[in-house]
Amino acid sequence: MALGDQTREFLERKKAGLNALLQDWAGTMESYAKQYASWTDRTGHARQSLHGGVDVRDGQHVLYLSHGMEYGISHGMEYGIWLEKGTPPHEIKPKDKKALFWRGAEHPVKKVMHPGTKSYAIVGPTVDVHLSRIRQTVIDYWRD
Repeated sequence: MALGDQTREFLERKKAGLNALLQDWAGTMESYAKQYASWTDRTGHARQSLHGGVDVRDGQHVLYLSHGMEYGISHGMEYGIWLEKGTPPHEIKPKDKKALFWRGAEHPVKKVMHPGTKSYAIVGPTVDVHLSRIRQTVIDYWRD
């Protein structure tokens, strides 16, 4: 076996090991986010859709944490972005009917003003908590 072949084999093993190291971090961040997400669950779907993983794109390893929709994961929640960012005050109008009505309302209404929602960010804060340790483990891994 030539020296170039040994070097290529060594690098391929290191890349595979890097993938495993990052997958481990993806699981750690996913668990952390699910545990510390501060919103109140109604169905549990938003918490269940938090997903960490690793993609390899153009030779680059990408470690991610998301609500699932960003990476085409079918079980993601479309409203994950609103949990992260919150919403500004906005008008709500009926989609298919002429008016809105709900149990307890005195009469149907054409529109209501929603006061907005606060942010329940967990993706960014989870990355912030783990980033320096992730960075150090990757440096240490390549140092060996």
